[in-house]
Amino acid sequence: MTTPITEEQVQHFVRAWYLALDQHAPVEECYRLLATEGLHMRFPDGDIHDFDSFQRWYDRVTHLFFDENHHVHEVEVRVQGESAEVRISVGWQASWFEPPAAKSKRLSLDATQQWIVRRSARNAFGLELVSYDATAEPFRYAPGFARL
Repeated sequence: MTTPITEEQVQHFVRAWYLALDQHAPVEECYRLLATEGLHMRFPDGDIHDFDSFQRWYDRVTHLFFDENHHVHEVEVRVQGESAEVRISVGWQASWFEPPAAKSKRLSLDATQQWIVRRSARNAFGLELVSYDATAEPFRYAPGFARL
């Protein structure tokens, strides 16, 4: 029998995920946080179901956005056996440049995301992302900042 998933374990995993995004970690590091089977990620610009589609998305966003910061405001965890439902409130700030503009754009928003994680031996956190909905609620943009 395995030990149950803990809220602290999920908190560490969530923060590791956003740190990887902020640092534009090598895609192989991100793969270790993603399910190899049954993966479903929903972003405003499309859905991801496997490592190939994740890599296309990741290559695009890491070449578009820079000076990224994710700030986790709240993480709610509901453990269900070998998996957990996770609701996350996260702030995201990032810049991007669209040639031939004279200046880059800066965005600042809060997002609510819903995840499902399950046990995994593929990383130090003991969890992997199975389902990831970045569009669980409409983005809440900070006044005066650019919008996607």
